[in-house]
Amino acid sequence: MILATCVAPLAAFACRFNVRDVGFVDLGSDPYRLYLYVGDSMPMAERESLQSISTATFYDSNVKPQLLPLAQARQSEARAFIPEDFTGGVPAAVLVSPDRKTTLSLPLAKSGVSVLQTAWEALEPIVDSPRRNAILEQVFDSYGVVMIVEGKDVAANTKVRSMVDAAVSETTSKLPGLEKEIQQPPVVAVISTEEMEAERAFLWSLGIREVKEAPRVAILYARGRMIGPVLDGERLNRESISAILDTIGLNCECGLDRKWMQGVMVPLKWDRDRKQQVAKQLGFNPESPEIRIEMSQILAKSGAGQGIHRSKIIGDTLDELLTGYRTKGLAPENPPKQNKKPFAESLEMNKPEASELMLSWVVVAGILILIAGGAIVLFARRRES
Repeated sequence: MILATCVAPLAAFACRFNVRDVGFVDLGSDPYRLYLYVGDSMPMAERESLQSISTATFYDSNVKPQLLPLAQARQSEARAFIPEDFTGGVPAAVLVSPDRKTTLSLPLAKSGVSVLQTAWEALEPIVDSPRRNAILEQVFDSYGVVMIVEGKDVAANTKVRSMVDAAVSETTSKLPGLEKEIQQPPVVAVISTEEMEAERAFLWSLGIREVKEAPRVAILYARGRMIGPVLDGERLNRESISAILDTIGLNCECGLDRKWMQGVMVPLKWDRDRKQQVAKQLGFNPESPEIRIEMSQILAKSGAGQGIHRSKIIGDTLDELLTGYRTKGLAPENPPKQNKKPFAESLEMNKPEASELMLSWVVVAGILILIAGGAIVLFARRRES
């Protein structure tokens, strides 16, 4: 027991989480804001009904609705997002991104129909849509999802699909070499041009707002987070896909900037059943305060990464990530091969860092002191008897 207690600090140096694990933990992410602007003359009963509809729609989600009469909106931080053509007649809804930099206007009412009849239909697609639901199921259960948003160019769509398939196959082949096992490999999902309108809010949250000629690729993982930027144009190549995809399986202390491990979540439901399923799959509860504290401490660390994947801190840009990937600083590794260098040279290259050496001496000294103390007490008792 004494030995276990003394050696415990050494084990603490090894991170038991990977980047995917970290992505399931919410460390204070800002929610999406949904502002429901109504006229000052709207009856109180209708206001309360609209507020109830929005509260029920976004319960257990990362979207926070707020109903605001026009006069109140003009006196709050929501004034910056009031639609230019809103005068207080027909209610309007505006979805604001977590960083408050982009907005999505949503039609809340139809001509000649009460807003209370159309509100459910207008608001629900923000967190509930067919392709998004299917894709998120795969995101939660697998290593990650490489999502192709198709363009009008059919030949380009086919080319990108082949490129993505090759990158996914390459990453899948590396799974046995990960420090922490991820059972389900990455998968590919496709959103066609015909599906884009129904997935408007989902795609908007990823920065995709319209159909383009060429396809784009976004990589999702963990708790519905996007890792890295949307890839298009010259940035859409196999190397970029592989570099971002491989990052998901890395040790959580691999030297990555926090941005890579806590990417923005898409609008989604995160109910009790989903929480329980994810906790069972991960082997830990991502909602636990203790886990959140541990994750926060990990992400707050600076300096080189720990474990097999030691590297310098990798910044928050794709170029910096690619630099680490090309030098194999972030690539998953298999167990090291036998060292064939001369013995003396091998000792020099594998010499432990000063901090690790000091900690080892402290632990050894502590064990020796405890053993000596125990021997003295035992000897004294025998003399007394």
